[in-house]
Amino acid sequence: MKIAVLGAGAMGSLVGAHLKKGGQQVFFVDPYEAHMKAVQEKGITMDLEGREEETVRIDAAVTKGWEVGCCDLVILLVKGMNTERIILENPELFGDHTVVISLQNGIGNADTLARIFPRDHIGYGVLKSSATLTEPGKIKGRVKFPYSSKGVWFSPLEKNTRYAYVFHELEKALNQGGFPAALSEETEKILWDKLYINVLYNAPCALLQLAGEDFMREEDGKKLLKELAGEVCRVANAKGIPMDEKEYWEKECENISQVPKGEHHFTSMVLDVFYERPTEVEFLNGAVCREGKKLGISTPYNEAVYYLMKVRQKTYSLIYGKQ
Repeated sequence: MKIAVLGAGAMGSLVGAHLKKGGQQVFFVDPYEAHMKAVQEKGITMDLEGREEETVRIDAAVTKGWEVGCCDLVILLVKGMNTERIILENPELFGDHTVVISLQNGIGNADTLARIFPRDHIGYGVLKSSATLTEPGKIKGRVKFPYSSKGVWFSPLEKNTRYAYVFHELEKALNQGGFPAALSEETEKILWDKLYINVLYNAPCALLQLAGEDFMREEDGKKLLKELAGEVCRVANAKGIPMDEKEYWEKECENISQVPKGEHHFTSMVLDVFYERPTEVEFLNGAVCREGKKLGISTPYNEAVYYLMKVRQKTYSLIYGKQ
C-alpha cells in the first residue's frame, strides 16, 4: 500500500517507521521542515526501549501533500483541533478510495472525519505507546507500554466497510514491522481506557505545570483526580463501556505508588501550555462533558477543568509579569 502519515512528529514517525519495516511504501507529511529534511536525507533514527538504535529510510518526508499525491491509506496523527485544517491543506493525499484512520488522542476525532469523508472510508484507533522527538530526524520511545499487550488497537468506523482489506493489511504490516497491533472490536473500550489517564494527567497538570505523579501525591490533588476519574467511568458505563470506578482508581493509585520519588513525567499538554500552544482539551475533558450531557450524566469536575483550560490557552499573553 501507499501510506501517508499526516502529522509525522514523534508518534507519527514511530508508526510510519514500523510500517516501512513491514514492507509498505511510506511517506511522511508534516509542516516541521527541519524534521522532514533530516528524515529525507538520513532516515528516521529510533532509540527504543530494549532495542539497539535503528535508522529506517522512508520513501519521502515532505511538508506538503502535493509532493506525495493520492494514497491508499492516510494515518492521521495531528492534534485533534488541527484535523480539518490539515486535511484541507493537503487535498492531494485523498482520492475516491483513500482510507483515513485517526490514531489521535481523545474522543471525537472520528466524528470530525465523518464531516469530511464517507463513513465507509474512516477508521479510528488508540496508541498504547510513546515517543519523543529528541531532535530533527531522531525519536526516543517504546512500541508499547509495559502493562499493555499491544501498541495500537484500531477498527473501521463501519463494521462492514468495503475497505476491510486495508485494515487487515495495516494490522499485518505493523506486526511484521515489530509494532504490536490489533484490528479489534475492543477499540472503543481501549480508547476510553486511555482517555481515563489523559483526563487525569493532561489538563490538571498543565494548569499547574506539574508532573502527574507529583499532582497525585498531594492529597488535595488526589481528591480532584478521583472526582475526574469517577466522572469518566460513569459516562463510559452509560455508553455501555464497562469501567469499574473503584477498580480503575485503585489500579491507578497503585501505578503511581510504584513511580520512584524524584522521577517526573510531564504530559504533552504540560509542554503545550509551557510553550503557549493550543491544547487537546476539547477531545479529553471536553469530550467527557459532551458525552455526559448526551447521556444525562453530570460532569462538574471535568467541566471546571475544561473551562479553566479554555481560559488559560486564550490568555497566554495576559499572564502576570508579561505586561
